[in-house]
Amino acid sequence: MTLKKIVLTILLFSTISAFAQEPATKIKFYGFIGNDFFYNSRQNKDMVDGVIQLFPLPADLVAGADKNKVPQAEMLSINTRLGIDISGAPILGAKTSGKVEADFDGFGTSYYVFRIRQAFMKLNWTKTELLIGQTWHPLFGNVAPNTLSANGGAPFQPFNRSPQVRIKQNLCSSLSLTAALLYEMQYTSSGPVGFGSVYMKNAISPDVFLGAEYKTTHWTNGLGIDYKTIAPDANKISSVSAAAYSQYANSKFLLKGKVIYGQNLSDQLMLGGYGVSKYAADSTTVLSYTNFNNVSTWINAVYGTKFQVGLLLGISQNLGTSELLDIKKDKKFVTYGYGFYDVNNNSQQQVIDRLYRIAPQVCYNLSNLRFGIEYDFTTATYGNIQRNGSVLNPYSVNNNRILVSVNYLF
Repeated sequence: MTLKKIVLTILLFSTISAFAQEPATKIKFYGFIGNDFFYNSRQNKDMVDGVIQLFPLPADLVAGADKNKVPQAEMLSINTRLGIDISGAPILGAKTSGKVEADFDGFGTSYYVFRIRQAFMKLNWTKTELLIGQTWHPLFGNVAPNTLSANGGAPFQPFNRSPQVRIKQNLCSSLSLTAALLYEMQYTSSGPVGFGSVYMKNAISPDVFLGAEYKTTHWTNGLGIDYKTIAPDANKISSVSAAAYSQYANSKFLLKGKVIYGQNLSDQLMLGGYGVSKYAADSTTVLSYTNFNNVSTWINAVYGTKFQVGLLLGISQNLGTSELLDIKKDKKFVTYGYGFYDVNNNSQQQVIDRLYRIAPQVCYNLSNLRFGIEYDFTTATYGNIQRNGSVLNPYSVNNNRILVSVNYLF
């Protein structure tokens, strides 16, 4: 054997040995096969063909009959999920991990498609965690309702997964601070061309979040503030939102709640949005926008393990606009977001003034199988929009929803 071959052989075996000594990457699959049957007593604003239900639609009269007072029922298996948890070799003195998670809730031209939910990597040092990728928005947070429904408590609870760079700093064993920069992708703001990520893209600036959390064996308490800027056109609008939450948990009992003050949280599947506050002299060229302000709160109690009962109570209130809305030549307001409707042959512009929900549930959990039933009573109070964002001539509509779910978990 020549000297060259001997050197190459030594280098090859050295390389193989070095790789053999590296900790192996570990991959763990998880997920569930979800089957949902639901009934609604009237038409609703929903997502994913009704799997995520938000609120009942307003009374829309045609020849004196409410066209939204029509019940519906459906069974779907699209709420099926597949995920991979990954852990790998340390990098830069940090533990490394990642997650890729998907479901079948995406829409194709005539069928449902595989859709990304989460895809991120994490570096964990002793007191610092760096996350890069798509996961839950920090406003969704570590405290969210336990619901059988896929809506996760929306529109009372923020519901959003976004691409982000997030850093968490542990000040001590109980107290941590979080800062994040985010952009919109699947959950987006509303604007002149509908819902889309283009408004944040054109604004350049990312969504900014700052938060603090105090966590002990049984308690989790936290607060956060969010600042977002979008550009619906040549003009920009900035919004500030804040959340405070608390949770108590032991082996069988969960009690938790959250309060959210929000401006333009349509990207979080929450009520409200923004509207035009000033036109130029031609009454068509937009000069500025104003936020709709909203406050939401919910409380959730869950008891049991194998046999589990739970209750969600939620309420959301429209607080009006920060500035007066302006009127176009056709004597109409221009608004964007959730809860705004032109009804009764477009003769009235209405908005949700108040929304509340009562949703009890019962679940039976086996090792890999879960049976559950949830009753959701949601009431929406609509009224004609006024210049200050409040309503005139309020009235209420109700939806009774029954959800039966059977999941096989793996």
